[in-house]
Amino acid sequence: MNPDVVAAVDDLVRKRVLESRAAARLRRAASGSLISVRQELRVLLWAGVFLITAGAGILVRQNLDRVGPVAVAVAIGVAALACLGWAWRQASAPSLVFESVLLLGSLLAAADLAFVEVKFTPLGSHWPWHLLIVAAAYAALAFRFDSKSLFSLSLTSFAAWRGVSLAGVASPWGAVADSDRLLTEALICGVLFLALGKLLESSQVKAQFEPVAAWLGWILIVGALSMRLGVDESRVVVATALTGCGVVLAWFAWDERSLGRYALGVGAAAVGVGGWAVEAIERVHGGFNAYLAIVVLLAGAVIVLLLRAQRALRGSA
Repeated sequence: MNPDVVAAVDDLVRKRVLESRAAARLRRAASGSLISVRQELRVLLWAGVFLITAGAGILVRQNLDRVGPVAVAVAIGVAALACLGWAWRQASAPSLVFESVLLLGSLLAAADLAFVEVKFTPLGSHWPWHLLIVAAAYAALAFRFDSKSLFSLSLTSFAAWRGVSLAGVASPWGAVADSDRLLTEALICGVLFLALGKLLESSQVKAQFEPVAAWLGWILIVGALSMRLGVDESRVVVATALTGCGVVLAWFAWDERSLGRYALGVGAAAVGVGGWAVEAIERVHGGFNAYLAIVVLLAGAVIVLLLRAQRALRGSA
């Protein structure tokens, strides 16, 4: 509650500068009784979209033999076109319902393409390319409708395309050489996403997409390095890289007043330090109690840093 703002609103009403109806809403906002549930509604609508998509998949599986693959492919395609066509006509007035219908149409279209590929194999052994096609289609729709959701799906599909393409020529994750290849691919995708976000931000072309690209880029980089810590080869080097990336991310996130990215950076740095500690313990034949102590200490340090950061950011707001 901000009593100064409430008093200022009352003063404007007395001076007849502000109408009573408008003042009532401002007074509620200043007193803290007016809250927004937009994010909660968005989450519920997205959950509904994914449930509908999952339900469509179950319905197809149960009735595939009865209606045939052609009828199923046509039905899903028609439903996707109906959703996308409605969104195209409503593009001038975006809303939560608009975003949900657009997302549903895009997911149905991608599911239809995947179904066609599985049943009719038009791409043959080159089937991973359909992920790149989906990524390009999502990107086109994202730029057309200013949809951050579709932009994130586009980047995710692109990363999946690279991962699936590499997995087709690699053996399971356990081999060191294949781990290095997957790590390199993930790092390249992560850096590419970060560069794309900065390009969009600096050119003022869909600058609102920059946080999406930055988040996915950093998650790819940090996640790939964290997974690579499980391989004994070059653990110290990977731990050093992970710690450095975490420190850099936390540093820039602090300047941007982004608590979420700061938390990701601090967590990444903690995992990197943990990698160093594990390597040191294994060299001196430490036991389970030593590992547990490291986990507890690092978890406590992360919690303290995040609590102090939250208080500092709130104080500077």
